Amino acid sequence: MKHINKVKMMGCPCFAVTESALEKQLMYFIENKIHGYSVAINAEKIQSYKSNTELKKVIDNSLYPYPDGSGAVLGIKWLHNLVSEKINMPIRVLEIANKNRLTVFIIGAKPDVHSRSLAIIKERYPDIIIVGNMHGYNSEDDMILAVSQAKPQFIMLAMGSPRQEIFANKLIEFTNNGFAVGCGGALDIIAGNLKRAPEFYINNNLEWLYRLVQEPWRWKRQLFLPVFFIKLSFLKIINNLKKL
Repeated sequence: MKHINKVKMMGCPCFAVTESALEKQLMYFIENKIHGYSVAINAEKIQSYKSNTELKKVIDNSLYPYPDGSGAVLGIKWLHNLVSEKINMPIRVLEIANKNRLTVFIIGAKPDVHSRSLAIIKERYPDIIIVGNMHGYNSEDDMILAVSQAKPQFIMLAMGSPRQEIFANKLIEFTNNGFAVGCGGALDIIAGNLKRAPEFYINNNLEWLYRLVQEPWRWKRQLFLPVFFIKLSFLKIINNLKKL
């Protein structure tokens, strides 16, 4: 796509994305029937990119790897001097689909959470055309068949990462239809089971801390963050030295 910068951080590809440009870029895919899936790039994925061959393949095959975390945003700024923003992709996709009256298929979460979030989505975004929905405890084969028959423009996958990205790769390869978006815990947030971090935490790159307080069992997954930021700082220093 023209007018979009694709960069690499520690080898991992990512677009430099801003909120103001996102709708135009996604609508380009929809209007031109360019099928694929997005991957939310964060510090954990950047760290794992070279060592996890399955994750590497999924990221490399993705149509739209975008920054989803302070690590990716800072990496784009420090290493490539480009403006980028952390994108709340699930909510933005719902807003874009509502504004443009697009067809959407929603997959994921436990049955009760799925039902509550679906009812809220229908009320909050009345112009979205929901052509199908399935909770996350259906078989992948059934999901693929249902999406293949419905032919939605957007497919929302709330299955947790990296499962949702791995499934998106398989789904799009099989159906050759639509644009799939990983939603993580978005349906839990919409349903009220989880709270998204307040603006203060998001604006100060502390969303990981707020999430850790809500889900303390994630602490082991956060151990990579200090190592990542040390590596990122080292690469920034090297880049600055090269400019001297």
